[in-house]
Amino acid sequence: MTITGYVNDSSNGKALENVSIFEKNSGIGTISNQNGFYRLVLLKKDIDLRVTNDGFKAFASQLQLNSDTTLVVKLEPHLNKKAQNQNDELQAGIEHSKKRNTRRNSDFK
Repeated sequence: MTITGYVNDSSNGKALENVSIFEKNSGIGTISNQNGFYRLVLLKKDIDLRVTNDGFKAFASQLQLNSDTTLVVKLEPHLNKKAQNQNDELQAGIEHSKKRNTRRNSDFK
């Protein structure tokens, strides 16, 4: 059986590249291409599919394949971009409100 499909960002519909698509029972996996496309060839009819990517909520589904199947997965982002950027800055030890653009004078003459 072949399962093919696309992985998209649910917030904007854009294709997601390098997303992990893994069938747990067989251990067979792949990653999505630049268009979000993936393809898995599986022997079993009962599959336990996992779709994961950093910054997105994981997708899991148990399916019974009776024929070749197309499955489009829309992954939900964990946080919006602004919140993610602020979170990254805080983790780096920089609070957004304390950033300043100051120029240091050289001590050398």
